[in-house]
Amino acid sequence: MATAPTTMKPRSQPEMVEVNAPVQFQFQKQGQMAVGVLLSIEPTLVKGKEALEYLFETEDGARFTCLGTNDLNKKLHLGLIGHKIEIRYESDDTSFQKPGQSPAKIFKVRASKDKVLTS
Repeated sequence: MATAPTTMKPRSQPEMVEVNAPVQFQFQKQGQMAVGVLLSIEPTLVKGKEALEYLFETEDGARFTCLGTNDLNKKLHLGLIGHKIEIRYESDDTSFQKPGQSPAKIFKVRASKDKVLTS
C-alpha cells in the first residue's frame, strides 16, 4: 500500500541573533553603579581562591558579572534572584586592612521589593 504524498509547508526560520558571554564588571571608582536583574550566584575560582560570581541582566538584555567581595557576599543572597539590584561603590574601609592588602570596598545595595521579568 502506497502512502499519499504530503504537502508540508516549509517552516519559517526564526531570526537568529548572536549571544555573547557576559562581560566582567569591576568596581574601580567610588560612586560607580551596576544595575540589573540578579540571575544567578555561582561559586568560581579566581587565582586559586574560591569566590562568588554574580550574574546580572540589564534592561536592554545585556549580561554582566561581578565578583563578590566580603561586603557584597553579605548583602546579596539567593532570595534576591529575579529582583532588580542596584549596587553603588560607596567607600573603602581600611579599619581591618592587613599590610599589603587592598582596603575593603563598601557598597550600598538596593533591591526591588518584587521579582521582575527578564527578556
